[in-house]
Amino acid sequence: MYIYLGQLMVRSVSGKLSTDELVMRSCLRIASSMRSMWEETGSSDTRLLMEPLISDALVIAGQSRKGADRREHVVPRVFICHECHRLFQAGRTIPQVAEFIAQHLRIVRISIEEQRHLDQNLRLKQTMPIGWSVGDDIYARLRVAGIEFDLV
Repeated sequence: MYIYLGQLMVRSVSGKLSTDELVMRSCLRIASSMRSMWEETGSSDTRLLMEPLISDALVIAGQSRKGADRREHVVPRVFICHECHRLFQAGRTIPQVAEFIAQHLRIVRISIEEQRHLDQNLRLKQTMPIGWSVGDDIYARLRVAGIEFDLV
């Protein structure tokens, strides 16, 4: 079975898994790996929030109206990673952290110029806007940068 998300396609081999189930399974894999690394070394790796542990097709959320040259995580991976470590430190379980990841791991395709503006002019490459906190609009970085995008 194939699940279409915008222009991307995700395949469930068994045909029995919904998109939400595929996302949650992926996020559980990520959270489990992250917790293991964090317990062993006190840290983990932002690359856990990418393929092959989770397909981009599952987290593509939108596309800029000016172009789609670059993948932009709406909440920076380093921010998500640090927050996961904080959640583990606070005693949260792997399923709870997986839910946090599922809520915050999204990609919007943007133009090269928009990425430069976001990263260099606004200095929001690895941070969220001042005053932003978990639970606020995950697209706040893009909105502050004036990036207009359509959700898929």
